[in-house]
Amino acid sequence: MAAEDTIPSHYVQGFRANLNLLPQQMNNRLLGCVDADLAYGEPGTSFNCDDIGASQPAPVTTRVPDSPAGFLEQTRRGGHFEAFADGKFIDNRDKARELADPSSKTMQSIMAGKNRFMEDKIIDGLFGTTYSGQNLTTANTFPAGQIIAVDSRENLHDAETVAASGNLGLTIGKIITASAILDRSELEGERYFGWTSYEKAQLLASTPATSGDYNTIKALANGQIDSFYGFRFVRTERMPVASSITKCGAWIKSAIEYKAREIITATITQRSDKSFRWYAYYETEHAVARRYDNAVVQVLCSRV
Repeated sequence: MAAEDTIPSHYVQGFRANLNLLPQQMNNRLLGCVDADLAYGEPGTSFNCDDIGASQPAPVTTRVPDSPAGFLEQTRRGGHFEAFADGKFIDNRDKARELADPSSKTMQSIMAGKNRFMEDKIIDGLFGTTYSGQNLTTANTFPAGQIIAVDSRENLHDAETVAASGNLGLTIGKIITASAILDRSELEGERYFGWTSYEKAQLLASTPATSGDYNTIKALANGQIDSFYGFRFVRTERMPVASSITKCGAWIKSAIEYKAREIITATITQRSDKSFRWYAYYETEHAVARRYDNAVVQVLCSRV
């Protein structure tokens, strides 16, 4: 029995189109917060981020000085591709038609899984190991100097009410400190802060209603605005949590590179090995790299 041609081709085309477009429109909250390319076309098992170092002039102290010499430093970081796939059986030919409709529950379920997997990869790029060197074989763990400790009281706002010692949730002081660390990177661009619902509540609770920032924080927590202290705040419940401590993140958009490309084109077929049940399948691969360590900050926040 013919495979994909036994159902109208526009069903398959709709499935492919939705699979490619929907991640940019719904559910993947971090995709627009990094430098992303969902149609990366270069061959190879990895991608490179190449940068040229800074040039420093020297004073002229003699009438006929020697010509300056040397080369600019070149650095390379990048990510290694890994594949992921999903396949689901469809009850019948009519159900296959739903995959051409982005509002169908079947399509939304398939896309939700893809979005979650992509978002986890981006978060891994924020805090995980990234690779450098000519062949991307040198592992670079997240630097300790870019971590704001869970008990940090640096730059606390005058109006904040916190305990004198011990771990803290998210505070205005931690946000100010994260902003200052990013300032020192000298990297320009949009700034983002990834947090969960816990940190939203903590920030509101630690700021008295008498504070000039209270109304702004309340509007931020209620979703009426999304910006505060130069950051656009993005809520995702997928930020890492261990021992009741959330790893929130603050970063500049171009510090994180995410690439994805299609491996097996999304298709709908009939599986002869499964009693000719209809089956939808896609396979994609993606990679992520933390291009600049000094433009990403990990903000540890207690949940206790």
